[in-house]
Amino acid sequence: MKQVILFPLALLINSFLAFAQVIVPSVFSASPPIPLIETPKQIVASSRAISIQEVLDATFDNVQSVSPIKGFSAALLLPDGTVWKRAGGLATGSPTETMLTTEHIIPMASISKSFIALTVLLLVEDGLLSLDDTLGKFFAPYPNVPSNVSVRQLLSHRSGINDYINENAASGQAWLSYPDSIWISDTLLNNFVLAPNFPVGTSWSYSNTNFLLATRIIDVVSGQPWQEVVRARVLNPLGLTNTFITPWESYGTAPFAHVWADVDGDGTQEDFQGTGIPIEGLLSLAGGGGCFSTTPEDLARFSERLHGGHILKPATLAEMHTDYMLNPGSGNQYGLGTQLFPFPNNIENWGHDGSLIYNSIASYFPSENIALAVQQNDARTYDLTDPNSPPDLFGMAGALLAAYLEFKAMTAVEEAPNAPRLTVYPNPATTTVHLNLPSDVTLQFPATVIINDLSGRVVSKQRMNSAQDAVDLGDLAGGVYRLCVGPYVGMVVR
Repeated sequence: MKQVILFPLALLINSFLAFAQVIVPSVFSASPPIPLIETPKQIVASSRAISIQEVLDATFDNVQSVSPIKGFSAALLLPDGTVWKRAGGLATGSPTETMLTTEHIIPMASISKSFIALTVLLLVEDGLLSLDDTLGKFFAPYPNVPSNVSVRQLLSHRSGINDYINENAASGQAWLSYPDSIWISDTLLNNFVLAPNFPVGTSWSYSNTNFLLATRIIDVVSGQPWQEVVRARVLNPLGLTNTFITPWESYGTAPFAHVWADVDGDGTQEDFQGTGIPIEGLLSLAGGGGCFSTTPEDLARFSERLHGGHILKPATLAEMHTDYMLNPGSGNQYGLGTQLFPFPNNIENWGHDGSLIYNSIASYFPSENIALAVQQNDARTYDLTDPNSPPDLFGMAGALLAAYLEFKAMTAVEEAPNAPRLTVYPNPATTTVHLNLPSDVTLQFPATVIINDLSGRVVSKQRMNSAQDAVDLGDLAGGVYRLCVGPYVGMVVR
């Protein structure tokens, strides 16, 4: 069996590289900036109620209904501390089909880097090391790893060190030859790092090797295995009971989602684990830069605690959020194990994404005090700059964020003191909705009723002949809509 799948799996790895090179040369990559932003225009939320939870449910369901991705799981941590979460699709395809739930554990890939960076920064605050310390202080040189690289340069990808996964095919071939093996950092560092890409500190290049070296620093300065330190300093204190350092920690009886990929090269997606290939070896190959597994709820809580300023000292967090990428053309920024994505309206956000057959993204939005995480158990990603491309996790994240922001804006208008009110009933409605304007209305009739969907798009214009009239919703898809008659605003759920 191994000989049969060897070549197609090599192609699968290369497909990750091609996707990642849009911005950075990495399997565990930052996403292309534009696809993350836009809510797919063909998607309109189909909610039957007007609560934010049901609007998000409907948005999730509609994205999934037009996407071929096998499974999505998502969570949004709201400002009041409550968590909306939803999952759909398949968790396993073999030996039996099971449905994906919000309780399924899913590998997060490169979001792991934020956990490692946080652990290192906590040790910096403890006085055990400095960001300006260089590798030569901690251990003897590894092949092709300059000893004068600083900790700051490691965490910000300015070391110039070759990426042992994305820039050396030998590491992937070694995994394919020994898929049952559990890889350790020393083996990877001693055998798979090629010559540096550029002199230390002179440029920026994403490299998983940086975070293998960061885990070795944690080993040395703490005197404990890095996995134990991350567990004691980050996972346990934050109550992240569904986050595991796989394969070194067991997830016990928690359900673990399989992943779909074109394993045999026939153009169709297969249940990866269902083909008999263990995922643990690949996760160990990723090391501290990509081996963690979790749920979106844990990712959202982690993102809010970290980037909301509840763990690190303000000066340390500011250092973490410094842009070391210095590439304004991309719209992306990269700090110390964290990233800012170019969301619409330049809304500030900090988080990370990751791709290791599984795909994940998690971001915290300080102006809204919300944290959003989406994971998919499918290797496929899509170019959402193409309007005909189906949505993947980036389309899902964009749609959920847009739905939240638009719902918040619409609700604020309705709840504002002394705001002109448009009474809408019944609500939810089916094909017809009745509109009542205040008795002292000064509008001239007939007046125009403008109906917008959650993306702000005008979907209908109708005539209102008097202060009490009805409009037809029959041609609209199910969803949440804003109705405007002059200054009067209301909301309706069809």
